[in-house]
Amino acid sequence: MTRLADAPGYDSDRIVAQPFLDGAQCNARIIRLAPSQSLPPHKHGSSDLMLYAVEGEGQLEEDGSVAFAAGSLAFYRGDEELRVVNRGETGLTLLAFLTPPFPPRSTVKGSSVARH
Repeated sequence: MTRLADAPGYDSDRIVAQPFLDGAQCNARIIRLAPSQSLPPHKHGSSDLMLYAVEGEGQLEEDGSVAFAAGSLAFYRGDEELRVVNRGETGLTLLAFLTPPFPPRSTVKGSSVARH
């Protein structure tokens, strides 16, 4: 079992983005954006992404800005660019669920290893 309370907190000097939970067919990452922080625009290759806002308020930057607050869920295909910014007064916590796992994995001698 993994708990949000056990994940690193907000850091005003850098974005917190790290693995949260790994499965054989999917994985989850936790992302914490302090006020005014944003994720650099990026894509996820062949992985579908479901992005859930756990707490805070942000914006998805796609054909203009779309509000993205706690309780919101967004879906992106791997070839779609993800851009998120925290324009709120408090931290924004996101859970990113990816399938197949991202970054892609390769099997080496029977074990699953993430490629860099």
